[in-house]
Amino acid sequence: MYKKTYIIALVLVVSCTAVQERLAFKECKFSFVSVTPHDFTFSNLQLDFEIKAENPNPINAVLDKLIYTFYVNDTNVFSGTTGNKITIPANKSKSFSTTITLEYTKIGEALIEVIKLKTANYKIKAKAYISTAIGEISYPVEISL
Repeated sequence: MYKKTYIIALVLVVSCTAVQERLAFKECKFSFVSVTPHDFTFSNLQLDFEIKAENPNPINAVLDKLIYTFYVNDTNVFSGTTGNKITIPANKSKSFSTTITLEYTKIGEALIEVIKLKTANYKIKAKAYISTAIGEISYPVEISL
C-alpha cells in the first residue's frame, strides 16, 4: 500500500514539475545577422538570411521549423519555411541560415517601392515551432533588420 502511495505521489510531483517548467519556458529570441543576395539572373535572385536564435532557458530547445512571410518595406514578398531542425543550446545562441529564391515578377511592387524610396527594410513575420524536453511550444515571431 505504501509503495502505491509513494509511486502516485512521485508521479504527481514529476508531472507538476513538468507543467511548471513548461509554463516557465521563455520564448527564444530571433534576430537578423545578415542578408546576402546572390545568383542574380534575368528572372530571379537568391537571398541568404542568417538568423541568430537565442535560448534563454536552462534546457535545450530544438527549432523544428520557422514558418515565415518575408516583407520588403511592408510588402509581402515571399512565404516559406526553414527546413532542418536546429538545436539551440541552453542559455546560448546559435546562428543558422535559410535561402529563398525571389522571382522578380512576384516582387514587382516591392522593387518599385525600393527604387522610389531608395531604401529596403526587411522584416520576417513567422511562427516558431520549438521542441523541448517538456513538449512542443509554438509562438509568433517578428524579425526586423
